[in-house]
Amino acid sequence: MPCFEQEPTRLLPATGLGGGTFLGLCCLLTGCESFEEALEMAAKGDSTNVDKLVKDIYGGDYERFGLQGSAVASSFGHMMSKEKRDSIRKEDLARATLVTITNNIGSIARMCALNENIDKVVFVGNFLRINMISMKVLAYAMDYWSKGQLKALFLEHEGYFGAVGALLELLKMTDDQ
Repeated sequence: MPCFEQEPTRLLPATGLGGGTFLGLCCLLTGCESFEEALEMAAKGDSTNVDKLVKDIYGGDYERFGLQGSAVASSFGHMMSKEKRDSIRKEDLARATLVTITNNIGSIARMCALNENIDKVVFVGNFLRINMISMKVLAYAMDYWSKGQLKALFLEHEGYFGAVGALLELLKMTDDQ
């Protein structure tokens, strides 16, 4: 039995698209050699040169569905154009890859939180280590898409807390038996 009081903990499913996917795609697209190098490149890039935005399709906000013009309509959508592909920088590809992976994580987290009636999501894992861009994107996305009802939380030692959550689940299972 754990020696501390806690609120009920619910581990939500993860996605296979995370830090490893980000690094693998960045290595393929940019030639980078490390996670740190990929993040440095992403920090200097502009994903809007790679991603097709709502405003690229509709000329501005799409008010009928409440979409801001700056929302991503299609990750890597501009890469269908040879002209755009020929003018793209590696840094832009790195940033678009980071934003794509982060948006996927945020979308899954939001749907799971809604399904579980949760108003706070704690993001953990090494993908967020030294990754302020993704933390900012996740925090903004959780707030924006939930109209302020859902908050993203981040931990200082994020890489270890997946194991802590698994331990809590194991202790809970042990207590139930």
